[in-house]
Amino acid sequence: MSRALASTGFWGLGLSLGVPESWRPSTLHPWRRAGALSRVRRAWVIPPISVSENHKRLPYPLVQIKSDKQPLGSVLYSIQGPGVDEEPRGVFSIDKFTGKVYLNAMLDREQTDRFRLRAFALDLGGSTLEDPTDLEIVVVDQNDNRPAFVREVFVGRVLEGAAPGTYVTKAEATDADDPETDNAALRYSILEQGAPEVFSIDEHTGEIRTVQVGLDREVVAVYNLTLQVADMSGDGLTATASAIISLDDINDNAPEFTRDEFFMEATEAVSGVDVGRLEVEDRDLPGSPNWAARFTILGGDPDGQFAIRTDPKTNEGVLSLVKPLDYESRERHELQVLVQNEAPLQAAAPRAVRGQARVTVWVQDANEAPVFPENPLRTSLAEGAPPGTPVAMFSARDPDTRQLQRLSYSKDYDPEDWLRVDAATGRVLTQRVLSPASPFLKDG
Repeated sequence: MSRALASTGFWGLGLSLGVPESWRPSTLHPWRRAGALSRVRRAWVIPPISVSENHKRLPYPLVQIKSDKQPLGSVLYSIQGPGVDEEPRGVFSIDKFTGKVYLNAMLDREQTDRFRLRAFALDLGGSTLEDPTDLEIVVVDQNDNRPAFVREVFVGRVLEGAAPGTYVTKAEATDADDPETDNAALRYSILEQGAPEVFSIDEHTGEIRTVQVGLDREVVAVYNLTLQVADMSGDGLTATASAIISLDDINDNAPEFTRDEFFMEATEAVSGVDVGRLEVEDRDLPGSPNWAARFTILGGDPDGQFAIRTDPKTNEGVLSLVKPLDYESRERHELQVLVQNEAPLQAAAPRAVRGQARVTVWVQDANEAPVFPENPLRTSLAEGAPPGTPVAMFSARDPDTRQLQRLSYSKDYDPEDWLRVDAATGRVLTQRVLSPASPFLKDG
């Protein structure tokens, strides 16, 4: 490609960009006579010279500069600046006799996007013929850099059941090429996410959003997406990354008992013991308030003898006795129990089919100890009463009214061995004269 520039008819500049070697760059004549009476002196005006990065045909002619103050061969040309006598050295050179400027090394726009040089014209004696001029070389970008995501994995979270268009996360990528060119014009896309299409990505911003209704964590909890970014507005070099999107749980599943009725047994006359477990199912996230069960006894326990707590590991209801049961007064207890979550159920969630259950507790009879109606029994005895004197009559009651049992009486404590007890009747008689001096005798 070549360009020809003119300024008021006094000079011309030829640029050689990507042309065969046989082509001669046009020459710049900054000073020419305007008629025979005067000579107009002008500073060199050279427009920026563009050259593509990664140019492999070297040396490559860029431009030719020329002064008309001296005959051909009587002017020495030189250039200075970065790329010549400053780092990076040796990139550019000039033929000191012809003024042709050459590119000697491959350029990388991502390292240096332009070079500003100074050009000089001297006579053979080293005296300045012209004022120095600026020579600007612009490096033209090539699409030699693949776009790159800023991270390998992007992570996002969104509530299950979120409305279409809900923001999830954003993918980001960079491209080292010239941002003013299509070489760095990036476009995002989703290569793979499974079927059906659940998420979309904005091709310009990289924002990922939901597409469909009905995201259900209980069906799919985590989505793995393969993302792509391409330069050249989507038609160039590409790179890939992953996006992991997790669905956060909402309470859209009510807990349910696994059975309509549970049967248990409990021994009478004890408390503070567990009777049995009520198994429930909940599809929400285990360990969360959306999953944790809470049990309520709706009926069948007027005296508050039962309680239900939740096992935090299994989510089962543990039925326990807080007050003792009595087999003789009631052989069976029928409880109506409700199960709910700690967190409120979503309004649109389906209601539980087995949100209530019946719990039947059969009371097991135990051999309970006889009970003295009056304990302690107070009585008095005349001083010096002879052996065989009646003292009292104990009459115990056996709570096990449905069992035929015979009661037997005996002494438990009598350190002076004063008394004897009739085992069949419970009658207490003296068998020795009580000593007033005994320390075991109360009130003399």
